[in-house]
Amino acid sequence: MPNFALPEAGDVVLCRFPENIAPGVPGPKARPGIVIETFEHSKPGAAGAARICYGTSVLTKLYPGEFTIEQKKHPIEYKSAGIRDDTRFNLCNIAKLPYNATWFKIPNFPSFGQKPKLGTIHAQTMPRLMAAAAECKKGLQRLR
Repeated sequence: MPNFALPEAGDVVLCRFPENIAPGVPGPKARPGIVIETFEHSKPGAAGAARICYGTSVLTKLYPGEFTIEQKKHPIEYKSAGIRDDTRFNLCNIAKLPYNATWFKIPNFPSFGQKPKLGTIHAQTMPRLMAAAAECKKGLQRLR
């Protein structure tokens, strides 16, 4: 499996986010995710890793810790993210994944070369992203 050069925090990538029923196993389909943090691997040639926020095109309900990027509501942000559907991102559902072709997919029509990058989170998105992250943190504190 080829390894990709690590993305940057704020990149929107195409990944096979794991499902709860099979942790540690790539999900059945590629979906957008936001890179929260990256990790270099200490071995030369080995894959690094990225902490990824879950994204889905299912927008039925928005929970605390989630935000959307929608084409009609956020046209500039939508274009910057490079997504093809309105997407709900869940900052409470984050996974650290090896940054390789097992977990990440190059888009059918790549705009950034042969890597999984779809786009980048726009500065206008940041207040909603940070508010969602704060809600997740509050939820964790309530559980303690």
